[in-house]
Amino acid sequence: MGHMRLGNPPTTRKWREVIHLLSQGDVSVSDLAEAVERAADRSLSEAVNDPAFVEALWLFLKIPQAAGSEDFVGELRKLGLRVPEAPSIPDVLAAFDGAIEEVRHVNRQSLTDFGLIAKNAALSALQSLVNDELPSLWKSTAEDERTTLATFASTERFGELAQRFFTNLLEGHLQYFLEREIPRHIGPGNFLQSVADARHFEGTVKRHCTETTIIIRSFAKNWLGKNKFHLQKDLSRRDAAGFAAHAFTKIRVELSRRSGRQL
Repeated sequence: MGHMRLGNPPTTRKWREVIHLLSQGDVSVSDLAEAVERAADRSLSEAVNDPAFVEALWLFLKIPQAAGSEDFVGELRKLGLRVPEAPSIPDVLAAFDGAIEEVRHVNRQSLTDFGLIAKNAALSALQSLVNDELPSLWKSTAEDERTTLATFASTERFGELAQRFFTNLLEGHLQYFLEREIPRHIGPGNFLQSVADARHFEGTVKRHCTETTIIIRSFAKNWLGKNKFHLQKDLSRRDAAGFAAHAFTKIRVELSRRSGRQL
């Protein structure tokens, strides 16, 4: 009760513009992505009002810092994460998932589906980047995983981690809306000729999201350097929301630029 979806675009004029683009058949992913964002009523920028989204991003910021501390378990538990002694990455991710679900349960009146998209984006980013760095010649230990996770507390590596998160987030956001409409445009003479074309299109959307969020890497690096290391802040949920608001502005501008439009 009180749960809100990200909108009901199929009934809006802007969503009809998306459908028109799909009906044309030959449309660039850049134009389509920007049109979807306009049809979604700027739901990217409004995500900062979703408590589950803010919690997911805040934990995403804090977990690598906890991994670099002298008391990894203690710092994780201070964040509200229920982890065992010597937690593995799966333990940390399971605790992360549980923490977001608790926030969703408590704040049901002000939730959107964006919190779920953000949770999945963060879990995927943490797992994929840590796994990419783990030793491949022997079975990794919980300590290997902790030290790898801790590297993302540096400004340089955080830029990489943040870009992966926002890539996943943007892709999930676009697919949330496109998945409602794309199946109607598969078949001979349509935007997508076959299911194979649909899979190729998904890959193209992912690549577009990766390219769009390249700007986040340097922004995130500078943001963490200023707030965590220069100002010596203990990053708060409010800081996380502010970080997201600026990041979303940059992403929206980049979406418009790539489609040839100006905000």
